[in-house]
Amino acid sequence: MQLVHSPMRLVLLVVALVAIYFAGRFAGRVKEDPPDMGAISFALEHEAAELNATLPEQVSETMRLDKATTGPGNAFTYVYTIVDDDAAKALQRDFVQLNKLKKQLQERVCTMMPEYRARGTIVGYSLRDAAGATLAEITVNPRDCS
Repeated sequence: MQLVHSPMRLVLLVVALVAIYFAGRFAGRVKEDPPDMGAISFALEHEAAELNATLPEQVSETMRLDKATTGPGNAFTYVYTIVDDDAAKALQRDFVQLNKLKKQLQERVCTMMPEYRARGTIVGYSLRDAAGATLAEITVNPRDCS
């Protein structure tokens, strides 16, 4: 059985196969390489170490930044203590205020942290009271930035 009946069909078949071949090669180059998680982890650990060397730091009258941690995976977490017991209790009970804080932190990651967005780093905020009990854990995934 003869698949190609004329030289013109043979040329069209060869051109189509060459086009498919080069389209595949081009698509392979355009596709982004997966991020180097080892390099990202190293960068995050380095950033946490640099920040931790300057901490703890009182960032407001009621809040102190105690430390930064990395992991699991591509995550970076800021650990804060609300040093004012009344403010800590108020935040724990006020879900409207907590949701407002979540939105502010997401906006901050989305507008002021381009390096985290570029790496796909999930940014966490751990809020604790003066006794060390966790009041809230807020996570911002840069994929949620518009």
